[in-house]
Amino acid sequence: MPRRYLHDHSHGMEALLRTIRFAEGTWRGGTEAGYQVIYGGRLISEVIPGSNPFSKHPEFVVVKQNALNSSAAGAYQFMGKTWNKVAGWLRIEDFSPPGQDQVARWLVRNRLSDAEEANIDKGVLTREALHQLAPEWAALPTHWGGSYYGYGQHVKSWDQLKDFYDRQLALLNRETGA
Repeated sequence: MPRRYLHDHSHGMEALLRTIRFAEGTWRGGTEAGYQVIYGGRLISEVIPGSNPFSKHPEFVVVKQNALNSSAAGAYQFMGKTWNKVAGWLRIEDFSPPGQDQVARWLVRNRLSDAEEANIDKGVLTREALHQLAPEWAALPTHWGGSYYGYGQHVKSWDQLKDFYDRQLALLNRETGA
């Protein structure tokens, strides 16, 4: 199991993580609330009152009439099976925002080709990078513009994602004087 670049990352990678959250509908202005969103848009704390939303993946299956059922949760809408496998490999013991970011970076780094990883680290988002990540995040577009999974999954357009990525990258660069 590769363990490269899990803690150190570029502004390009941070902008990509924010863009994935935007695509998945969990951005919430970058607040902590986005890290406790479950499939359908509700918060873990609303669905499981009194729980610590960051103690573990809730593995709560949302059943929607005339739609897919899903256990997707968190800022990156991790399925329970994916979360448990990767978090276990990385020895992440909770569902905290830093842990979610770390699992997302691992998934990104292990989906992208070396060339696309280099582009992201340089602050360049390409259609190819989104296509390579589409099997992991259904809201990212493939080359043909739809979800890798089909089935009517809502997908953000290339233009929306590129614009959001570029704005986040500029913000990160301004914040650090880069």
